[in-house]
Amino acid sequence: MKSIQIYEGFIQFEERSAELYFEFSVRFHDNNALSWFWVEMAMEEKQHAGMLQHCREAGVFAEELPDEGQIQKLDEVFRRLEAEIAAPELRLDRAFDIAIRLESSEINDVYSQLTAPIEGPAYVMRKKIELAAENHFEKLFDAARKFGASPQIQTRLAKLRSSG
Repeated sequence: MKSIQIYEGFIQFEERSAELYFEFSVRFHDNNALSWFWVEMAMEEKQHAGMLQHCREAGVFAEELPDEGQIQKLDEVFRRLEAEIAAPELRLDRAFDIAIRLESSEINDVYSQLTAPIEGPAYVMRKKIELAAENHFEKLFDAARKFGASPQIQTRLAKLRSSG
């Protein structure tokens, strides 16, 4: 039962990630290309949630599960980021900073750990590999350059994409 609860919690974390990116898409609706970039990021998070749901429904659980401390730490990260997004004015650099902090949290490492035991038909394995190969820092870096984020944001993302 504990495994199911942990997977449900991480499904919610991925959903919260998607909501953060959807909020960015709404906040930057005046720039259609930028808004759609954020929608694409949100949809990738939704796919992560879907893979975790598959694990939960199929009873495919990782042997090593995140501990309560990791879960609480991630919950606090989300609370802080959600509070920042609630500010009435959200500038481009702030949005990228929030995305950097979200993607730098342990969420992606835990996602990889929780989905590692997935096995199945070729299409499931292909999707697992596709999602595992994503480099959100690369996407964020390209978008930061394209949409004119500050040199400081671009530099941070350049460092992260090479290590991610």
